[in-house]
Amino acid sequence: MIALYQFLIAPLILWVILFLLARNRGTREFSTLFFVCVGITVISLVASIYLPDFAIIIVPVASVLLIQKFCYIGWVRSIVAAILYFVVLAFGSALFERIVR
Repeated sequence: MIALYQFLIAPLILWVILFLLARNRGTREFSTLFFVCVGITVISLVASIYLPDFAIIIVPVASVLLIQKFCYIGWVRSIVAAILYFVVLAFGSALFERIVR
């Protein structure tokens, strides 16, 4: 169920966040957001395995860079989008598990 949440629902959540933050700027294509979410997941997995002490720094910085580079929005909006995305991921996966059960 976590894979379903991470790869199908997380891009939709990021789409809603980008729609609210940068409605007329950047791109919100599902394929782009899917690969951004996959990139964030892979970076967090690799950073937590190989550099667990620095993962708390690497993952947010990398996610801001991914959102800024591939969604074509500014720095401030990408920082706010990354923060909101991580908040939703933190609480949303637990809520999704409760809804599914």
